[in-house]
Amino acid sequence: MIDFSFTKEQGEFRKKVREFARKEVEPRRKEWDRDRKSALPINERAAAWGLLKSDMDNITKGILVEEIAYVDFNSAMPVVWATLPFTLDKFPGVPEEVKRPIQERILSGKSFLALCFGEPGAGTDMARFETRAVRDGKEWVINGIKNTISWVDADYYFVCAKTGQEEEGVWSLTDFLVPASTPGVSSPEVWSDMGSRGATRGIVQFTDVRIPLNYMIGEMGKGYILAAEFFDINRAFIGLKCIGAAQASVDEACEYAKKRIVMGKPISMYQAISFPLAEAQTLLEAGRLLCFKTLWKADRGERHTIEGAMCKWWIPEMTLEIVRKCLLIHGQYGYTEDLPFEQRLRDILGWQIGDGTAEPSKLLIARSMIGKEYVG
Repeated sequence: MIDFSFTKEQGEFRKKVREFARKEVEPRRKEWDRDRKSALPINERAAAWGLLKSDMDNITKGILVEEIAYVDFNSAMPVVWATLPFTLDKFPGVPEEVKRPIQERILSGKSFLALCFGEPGAGTDMARFETRAVRDGKEWVINGIKNTISWVDADYYFVCAKTGQEEEGVWSLTDFLVPASTPGVSSPEVWSDMGSRGATRGIVQFTDVRIPLNYMIGEMGKGYILAAEFFDINRAFIGLKCIGAAQASVDEACEYAKKRIVMGKPISMYQAISFPLAEAQTLLEAGRLLCFKTLWKADRGERHTIEGAMCKWWIPEMTLEIVRKCLLIHGQYGYTEDLPFEQRLRDILGWQIGDGTAEPSKLLIARSMIGKEYVG
């Protein structure tokens, strides 16, 4: 049986998140963007509201992402990450006495875990990673540089490094838990990005960083699998984040169109205005259904790689265009920093790059349709 409804509990949760976003997030949106301040402090407030729970299903987390992104794009992802939604956040293989205090700090909003995948010479091509971890007695020694780290000012890093031979490709990768306070971990270099300024993205260098053997996450040589599982589901959350921002733009444009009078009548009376808004709402509904289908499959333990890829390549492109049209409906005022459209454009654009550009996602989809041996 197909059921497109949310549960009563999820409906109540949506109302609570919506109230939280209006009271706690909205007043600080401009400050985080203008001053390039990290949005991470919002996690402690989310914890105080009871929104950070480790046992939330992915559908509920999707609601959390969309509702917060409706108010502020930059606050949505750190809040959902702090619910420990992914296998890699649960630190498989790390002893309970090591990971439990860290997880408790993350769930209380007092600490944050950043993911260190990208490198200066390798982005999507993880087989080209140069960061290496070498066993030395009872410790691992890590050397390398990781970049494109979102929330680079975190307290803990999830580091993907090579432990095997070059010819093993992605099967040479293993994951590690590295506290940011560990000797040899550099102070983060924060980039001056044009958008997502509340995400404090940048670079960290690891120089002879020594961690205990039991700080290895998962199994040796299985780092790529954990990363792939993360990306598959995170792409649905990225899609919902973009949808939240675009939905807010459409709602604001509808209200403005009813009030703006041109040639004696509201501009909503002109189909040049109302039809693009109708088209935008249709696309948003389709994108929303795709994202929640992806999360639904994840909750059922079904593979959702292709759906995640669809979310990743299409929704950031689609929502960027929707926000652009909503800006234009507002005329000159829409082009100013007084209204949120310009920030939403900058923020969404970054996620046409983050977690992989559109081309690898399209390649995954094409190979599933035609066959890997027939698609370059």
